[in-house]
Amino acid sequence: MGLADLRALRQRRRLIIGTGIVAVIIAGIAAVSLFTPPPSVRVTTVKSQTTERVLAVTGRVKPRESIQVFPRATGQIVSLTKDKGDLVQAGEVLGQIDPARAKSAVAQASASLDAQRRILSQAERDLARARTLLERGSTTVAGVETAALAVSKGREDLRRLEAARDDAALRLDEFTIVAPLTGRILNRPVDPGQVVDARTAMFSIAPTGAQEIESEVDEAYSMAIKLGQQARLAFAGLPKPAEGRVSYLAPEIQTSTGGRLMRLTFDAPNGVSGDELPVGLSVDVNVIVDRTPDALTIPRQAIRDLATDPYVMVVRDGKMAEQKITFIDWPAQSVIVTSGLKVGDQVVPNQTAPAVGTKVKVQD
Repeated sequence: MGLADLRALRQRRRLIIGTGIVAVIIAGIAAVSLFTPPPSVRVTTVKSQTTERVLAVTGRVKPRESIQVFPRATGQIVSLTKDKGDLVQAGEVLGQIDPARAKSAVAQASASLDAQRRILSQAERDLARARTLLERGSTTVAGVETAALAVSKGREDLRRLEAARDDAALRLDEFTIVAPLTGRILNRPVDPGQVVDARTAMFSIAPTGAQEIESEVDEAYSMAIKLGQQARLAFAGLPKPAEGRVSYLAPEIQTSTGGRLMRLTFDAPNGVSGDELPVGLSVDVNVIVDRTPDALTIPRQAIRDLATDPYVMVVRDGKMAEQKITFIDWPAQSVIVTSGLKVGDQVVPNQTAPAVGTKVKVQD
């Protein structure tokens, strides 16, 4: 065998060995692919059920109405008997403004009245004497008429001074601050020693038991809220919820906040009276906007490209696939799908799901 033949033989051997190695590698890859399980994905199976669409907001307890108490007199506060948070009864004394000048006016009016009573008493005695003298012929009719005129004037002056005395007494009463109704004091912005006048609010009082909840609804969802809608209420610090209803919707949007004012009436939670709920208490409010029978719902987090062309990833025939959908956009963890899905579809809520066409194993 020549040198050329030996070289050719060696090349054939190398080719055979290389081909064998490649075949072994390909077989290994095929074996690995055959025995490697497909990736697992968690899915949510679409079901049909009656679904409530709920708007969740935060509100606070407030009185339905409050009354501000203003003084009827000007002066310096000498005492205040009630403070913020106290319960008061209608007519109960809340405070006192220095009544020194008013008391002096009453004393002067009373003194003038007493003096006029003495003057009238003397005039009546003079009239009686003149009539006696007239009967005896010791005086004239004119003398009696003069005495009678003095009595008439005296009585008129007495009535005037009585009215002045009563007016001074009423003015004295104005220096005593009393509660106009039974309720709870919400605010007392003044202190003893302060000088007040008719423009100074001394107390703010809310009637007991008359409370409501006030909240704001984002303008994007405000048109879905209607008067009379039911709401579930969870009061901070209280284990038992309560029921409420939408009682007021503002006719305008607050441009500073982009919200619409909403108020709700409510029944006090079991075991709690309305008077025990402090004003300003935080409340989680869930307004039931509507109830949809046979609704298809999916987790909001499953939706991709939510703002422009929404779709979800689904598992069909063991492979990943895209499915476009339409849904009711609502601030909640689950949304109602209006088209694109049917009962039994398997939706992948994970945003990092395998690519389209990948074979997967389903985990419900």
